[in-house]
Order: sequence, then C-alpha cells, then structure tokens
Amino acid sequence: METARRSTRGSGRRRSGSPLFGQLLTAAVESAATKIAIRFNPTGNPADDRELTYAELDATSSRLARELIERGVGPGDVVAIGITRGVESVVAVWAIAKTGAAYVPVDPTYPTDRIEHLVGDSGATVGVTTSAYRAELGTGVYWIELDDPVQSTRIASRPGHPISYADQVRLLDERHPAYLIYTSGSTGKPKGVVVAHSGLAGVVAAERERYGITEESRVLHVCSPNFDVSVLELLLAFSSGATLIVAPPKVFGGFELADLLRRERVTHMLITPGALESVEPVGLDDLRSVMVIGDRFGPELVSRWAPGREFYNCYGPTEATILVTGTSLTPGEPITIGTPLPGVGAFVLDSRLRPVPAGVIGELYLSGSVLAQGYAGRPGLTAERFVANPFGSGARLYRTGDLVRRVESGDRDRGAIEYLGRTDFQVKIRGIRIELGEIDNALTSHPDIDFATTVGKALPSGATALISYVLARSGVQADTGALAEFIGRSLPAYMIPAAIMVLDEIPLTPIGKLDRAALPELDLTACAFRAPTTPVEEAVAQVYATLLVPAEDGRVGADDDFFELGGNSMLAAQAAARIGAALDVRVPVELLFEATTVGALAARIER
Repeated sequence: METARRSTRGSGRRRSGSPLFGQLLTAAVESAATKIAIRFNPTGNPADDRELTYAELDATSSRLARELIERGVGPGDVVAIGITRGVESVVAVWAIAKTGAAYVPVDPTYPTDRIEHLVGDSGATVGVTTSAYRAELGTGVYWIELDDPVQSTRIASRPGHPISYADQVRLLDERHPAYLIYTSGSTGKPKGVVVAHSGLAGVVAAERERYGITEESRVLHVCSPNFDVSVLELLLAFSSGATLIVAPPKVFGGFELADLLRRERVTHMLITPGALESVEPVGLDDLRSVMVIGDRFGPELVSRWAPGREFYNCYGPTEATILVTGTSLTPGEPITIGTPLPGVGAFVLDSRLRPVPAGVIGELYLSGSVLAQGYAGRPGLTAERFVANPFGSGARLYRTGDLVRRVESGDRDRGAIEYLGRTDFQVKIRGIRIELGEIDNALTSHPDIDFATTVGKALPSGATALISYVLARSGVQADTGALAEFIGRSLPAYMIPAAIMVLDEIPLTPIGKLDRAALPELDLTACAFRAPTTPVEEAVAQVYATLLVPAEDGRVGADDDFFELGGNSMLAAQAAARIGAALDVRVPVELLFEATTVGALAARIER
C-alpha cells in the first residue's frame, strides 16, 4: 500500500509540468546547504543578528510542516500566518508550502473584525503565530504558537529531513491553491484572491533571469506579507540560493531603510514608489537592481535611482500571480509598464472586447496560466472579472480595470504598454488597491449615517489622500472624530480617510445619480493659521506643504497636522527623509507618528 502511495504521488508530481511552490522554495537547498538563507536584525545591533543557513531553514520548516501534516493539513487546505515580517513568517511560508496547503497572511495589527473576516472567509482551520500576537488573533482557528514551550518542544522533536510527496496527506498538483491574498472589496468586505501553483514557475524564471539573481545576490524582503510581491521576494532569493535580507516590520523607508541596505549590502530590491521616494540613493554601492512595483511614479524617481544600476518598472495585479509586465528604465525615456512576460497575454480592448490600435486608450485584459482561480467563495464576482477569452478556445481573460495604451505598434497581445489609470472607483495606497466602496460601507454601517462616498484626492507628492463625504440621519449631528474611530475598528489604518466631511444634502445629476464633480472641495488646511516661528518649524512646514498641499491652497502653519493634511505612513517616510536632509539631522519615521503637527515635530527635532 505504501509503494502504491508513493507511485501515485510521483505521477502527480510529473503531471504538474512545472515546479510547484514548495519545489521553488527548496530548489537551492542541496547546492547551498551551508550558505546563509536568511538574515534578520530587528534592532540594528550586531548582538541581535539572526541567521539561518539553507540546511537549518530546510530542517526547521520540515519540522513545522510535519506538525501541520499531523493535524491533517494538506493540498486544498488553507493555513493562516498571523506573524509580522521576520524569520518566523518566512519559516511558516516554507513549512506550509511543503505540506502542499495554501497560506493566507493575516496581519495581527489589523482590527479584530478584519482579522475574523480573513480567517473565517479563507476557510483556514489552523494558523501559525507567536505568543506576541496570539491574543490579537481570536479563536476562529487552532493557532500553533512557535515559541510556546510545549508546542515548540513538540515541533523540535519531529524529524527535520525533507518532506516527500509520500508524507503529504493527499495528491498535490499545480491546480491547487498556493496562497490567498486579500484585497479590498467594494461590498464592504475584503475579497480573497486564490492563486494556484500553475503560474508561479514562469514568473520566477522570467524575473530571476531579468534581474540577474544568483547565489551571490542579497535580496531584500521589505514588502508586507499581505502584499503579493512579498511572495516574489522569497521565491527569487530561495530558488537562486541567494541570501534573503529581512527588513524589520517597522522599517519600510527613510534613512532606516537606507542604513539597512548599506549595512546588509543588499543587491536586489523590490519596492513601491512611495517607499523608494523616501530613501536617498547615495552610498548604496552594492545595490545593483531596483524593481519598482505597485503604483505610478514620475521621471524624477528614475533620474535619482537609475544611474549606476538597473532600474525596472513592473506591473501586475494580485489576480495574475504577482507580475505580468516589466521593463528597464533610463533617465529621459518615457515611463511604461513594459511588455508581457513569456506566456502572458496582454490585450488592450474596448468595451466590446475588440482590440484597439496602438496609441488608443482601452482596458487591459490578461490571459495565461498566471491567472488566479478567482475569488474565494465569490463565484459571481469571479465570473464578472474573469471572462471568456474571445481569442482562445476555453481560456479566460482577467479584466484588470486599468486603462492603458500601447506606445508602439505590435501584435495585439505584445508591445510596450503605458498605464493611465483606473476605470472604476479604486485607488492605490502604498501600492495596495483599495475599493472605495469598502470605506463607504464601513461608514454607512454606523447608525447615524445614511449615505457615504469616498474619493481619492491627488496630493502634490503624487500620492492619494482619502476624503469621505457623509450624510447624517435626519435629526442627528454626525461626529466625524467618532466616525473615524468607529471605522477604525474594522478597517486597517491605511484605509482610514484623511478627512470626513458632513454634507447637508447629496449632490445629484439630472437623472438622480451622485454628482461626484459637485462634491464640495475640502480644504485640508482649514485650521486657523499660525505662522512657523523658528527655522526648524519653517523647514518642517515647507516639507509638509511640498508633499501635501497644492500651491493654490495656501501655506502650512505651525498647528497643521501631517495626517489631517492627507499624510499616510508612506508619505511619513518621505517627509522624515526630506526634513532630515533639509536640517542635516536624522529624523526617524516614528517621530511623525508621535508628534504630528509642525510645531510638535519641530520641538522634538530641536531636542
């Protein structure tokens, strides 16, 4: 019976046609067993260095995988990871991949309601965490605490040799889910994108060759586990035998990230434009390749970062396995999202799914094995976004909702593509797509609110501030501060509007629809103006104004608040970097969260 079992699993492996998630992660173990696989230092103090060789990482993850398998976890199942970025989160991903199950990242800093939804909606019955986060994660699943004395002893006692197909609880093939990533949903709840194994190998092979990643490379892991680019960071490093440099959870930009890049001699980095904007490229001699993904940016960023290294612009929705297009950029060239990866079809179509000529704006549709299976438990939404492909029998197209045009002639599914914006009510914050309807639903769930609509306001920095407009129930005086606190119980911090404005009435078009163009302009500098009185206050106010306030909106005063002006955590990193450069001091990003007004921040800097 055991012989037959092994034979069945072997045939399943051959039938997959390409390496599966776990195989991609373990590709370098034998050839690089003694090489450092992971480096992590949460403090910057050499005494706090943590390292795992490939052999150690392989054995540690195999023991955890056997603990999961003992609990019946296998292909087709989902395991939650409730850990912020670190060694444990990487070990957990590798262990779950070895079982054949899919993982779903659950940020333990999210509000309780959101955590409960992610865990319950994903179908996870088991999760991996540590004692630092266990209390935040609820009781919806059985949580394995990696540092619990009893559980850690039991896991450590399990064999550390590699997991075989015979160890797994059922047959694994490329159609099984590899991971679930939750994105914002217009219905008011996040939707889980189910990504199968089938598209991963092609993406990794193409990007590894494009970026020249080898055993000598040192790849940065700075993306949140809730952002699917984090998957590519791990796969590019571990499939090449490179070293993964894990950034502490609170490091995402500014001089802290620059120090990390220098100290760890990072050679390859995937990062959002907002985070990159906050980092000075001076002295980063080891950094050979920078891959920007997740949002639009201007030529200034290329001019700062491209000289002396390779600079790439990459594009891809979560629904199409991380990345689908990319190109290298040099200063002075037009900024495009490049051409499709091998095996990816990219079609620019009109509203009747007909190809449009080069230079004409259309919506981008994607095809190929990279397409996700769809949205977990949402067949209607899946059918709406994944449509029949008129150019291939039995295939599907994913409707991205992105407006693009080809900037050069070519076949209907090839050629350089320029990204122009969205067709719907989505915006991007920190490279993460947000459905504005989810914020609206959170606001209207408050008993005092009858109506809500949210818009994205473009800031001078190129970032987007969220502004919500609400109509209170008749006879009720809405408290905007209480509303912000209310929605903060269900939405993550990056989805909380910079401002909430109470309407007297809803502006309507002649046919009775919301007239968005008639929504009143919100002055983000509405507090009484008090001029900066010291050189430090003037420097801080100037940076706030440059990043957040259009010139026609007036000045920034000493009492203006960074976040009330539309700032967010990524812009805070940029502000800290610019203030530091202006004053020739180091300003930690955390300082902007502790002292948010111009005057308060200036006082802290002066001390």
